[in-house]
Amino acid sequence: MERSDMQPNSHLLTLELSSELYTALLEKVRITGKTETELLIQGLQHVLDGIPEQDDEQDRFAVLELALERKLKQYVESLINDRVSSSESLDYAPKNDLDSASASQRVMPIPTIRPLQIGDRVLVLEADSPYYMAKLLVVRTSLIRATVETDAGEKTFLKRDLRFVEAAPE
Repeated sequence: MERSDMQPNSHLLTLELSSELYTALLEKVRITGKTETELLIQGLQHVLDGIPEQDDEQDRFAVLELALERKLKQYVESLINDRVSSSESLDYAPKNDLDSASASQRVMPIPTIRPLQIGDRVLVLEADSPYYMAKLLVVRTSLIRATVETDAGEKTFLKRDLRFVEAAPE
């Protein structure tokens, strides 16, 4: 695999191959008509092109995360829409006037479901405790996390650890 007419920007590399691998290389040389060096360079280039760089991998994970977040958001919205449409399709009308008072008392109001928004007041569940901390103001939200303003600065919590507090009517 040594060449006397090496180009100035080339490097000489000595390679030790097993006899099976060398036999396979000679067979490819015979079939393709290329030299051993050309085939090895072509194979090495193919291997190096197939190795992803770390930035590409992180970009790929970021794209996957965004796609997953988008799908999860669509799924949650479809569940909410299904719930709202099924509750609207239910007929709560009583059969006669005598049942109307008792039927209206039995029907529980459906709570309003809406995403947590900036400016909402929430209670934060304390770690390892069933109690909530003080009311805090939401300053940023994402699909599963919300950032609140505390005395010590901004802190991010999972939304499952937050309880929405209705704004007092003014």
